[in-house]
Amino acid sequence: MHTLMLFDYDAHESGKTSTDQWYKRTDKSVPTCGLEQDFFELHVISTNKAEQSAMLKAAKDIWPYVHYIHIREKQLSQQECFNWAKLMAEAGVPASRIVINGANLYSSGYFYQGVHWSQDMLERAKVMVKPENKHDLRLRLGISVHSLHEARNAEEYGADYLFFGHVYASASKPDSVARGLDALSEVCSSVKVPVIAIGGIQPDNIRAVRSAGARGAAVISSVLKHANPAHAAALLKQAVEAVK
Repeated sequence: MHTLMLFDYDAHESGKTSTDQWYKRTDKSVPTCGLEQDFFELHVISTNKAEQSAMLKAAKDIWPYVHYIHIREKQLSQQECFNWAKLMAEAGVPASRIVINGANLYSSGYFYQGVHWSQDMLERAKVMVKPENKHDLRLRLGISVHSLHEARNAEEYGADYLFFGHVYASASKPDSVARGLDALSEVCSSVKVPVIAIGGIQPDNIRAVRSAGARGAAVISSVLKHANPAHAAALLKQAVEAVK
């Protein structure tokens, strides 16, 4: 059984902690929205198995090769996820590369600078956030979509980028039929925000998803389940650079 070192988020919000040195952790080399035409984002998503030690080690090793590392741990509380972000930042991962899935769009983001939502979270936000406030100062927002309708809906809400998938057969969704490159291409050509392909992504299909219009790729097992995550991340980066 692993032990979680908790970060007291409420105390930090009220200024009672001594972590001011982390407030300005940024990485100027990563575009905030990835809108440059030749820019192709690489996202790595945690395994959702509360593997804290393994994830922290992997994050420290892979961040030089990827643009964003997602903390996607549905069974953990938000405070536990905030603590993961703090530990990653303390290990040297720039806050600009850390994304917390399910976090509040307007949260402080001291140790992370992106949030990612599911469709359920988007629907709840539509009810809770007033339309006139949704473009206020906030963190970078990604939303997972699975159809053209959902993609347009998320874009209209104000998503900075979309995850679309799963594009290829995926170990994380063994009972679901892959949506394929044609569906990816349709979504990419129908929205203006960057679309990130997810599901079964490997170095040898980076060229195909990019040709379909994707502006990035997201992976889980191909990096985090690899015997050497840093080597796997480096191979993905090389594949991206080979098709620029």
